[in-house]
Amino acid sequence: MKLILKLFFLLLAFQSIEAQMTIEKLDDMAIFSFAIMSDNKGYSVEEENMYKCDQWIREAGDRFILGLGDHVKDNRTNPFLNLIKNDSLWHNHFYPNVADGENEFWGKNQADWGAGYPILEYVDLYNRKNVKVRDNKCEYYAVESYDGIKVHIIQLHFSDSPSDPDIAFNESSRKYLMDVLDGIKKTKKDIIVVLAHTGPWFDLLSKERKAKLIKKADLLLGATTHVYKRYKISDDKNAKEALALNTGAVANSRISGYLQIHVLKKPMRIIVQYQQTNKDSRELQKEGFAYEKIINGKIKTINWNNFKH
Repeated sequence: MKLILKLFFLLLAFQSIEAQMTIEKLDDMAIFSFAIMSDNKGYSVEEENMYKCDQWIREAGDRFILGLGDHVKDNRTNPFLNLIKNDSLWHNHFYPNVADGENEFWGKNQADWGAGYPILEYVDLYNRKNVKVRDNKCEYYAVESYDGIKVHIIQLHFSDSPSDPDIAFNESSRKYLMDVLDGIKKTKKDIIVVLAHTGPWFDLLSKERKAKLIKKADLLLGATTHVYKRYKISDDKNAKEALALNTGAVANSRISGYLQIHVLKKPMRIIVQYQQTNKDSRELQKEGFAYEKIINGKIKTINWNNFKH
């Protein structure tokens, strides 16, 4: 009897260990995943945080990488350009944002609107069949498709300079955003991600435009401050609205890191986590650094102890 009881409790303990959620299990559960990073300032994999970012993206099998700008820095060696030009993952699956760092590097200064467009040439973005670039050469709309699910990527140009947002984030860009949104027939299999470097940029939209954006989009992203945080759009916990975040920074922040997005079904949703590269390994993140966004639904906090497919 004692032996049977001992075996019983060992089995329970084993099942408890087996049931414990891990980042690797989340990778396996997900239909696919992708990453979002920013403000690496020209650094590449020779820098420890960028090395971890690159390795963890590959480890997770992320299908593509979205950028939030400041990927280069003037008057500095920028090995990141060699990475995105010559590495197949970054060259074929990276979607950069043109921000003030890019404008300063390729143009006269940070306020040289749109001058940073050559970064798109480094990844041959203009020739990708799934991408439509505006005539201004720096804003674009792309669609990544997998297993019947579409990720709609809208990259906007909003540099830190000039200080007047009516110039830096002009009416043409705002109208372009609305036009692209209107052209998307949103279903539960459509994930809409909108990116602009200077956040929270969506607060500058008119009341009507902002209302349409936060209702239709799933993920709104800003950067520039190098500080990861959530932008609270409303205090209504049951609101069916977009999740808005600052992406922090890779290699230039007290809490360096990047966002990793897992896409899951039943219900269709995205798990958004800020992976902190000051840690030794990629792991499940705690409250404040992890969110569950139901597509066309509300935002939830995550309890990994009770997390189910």
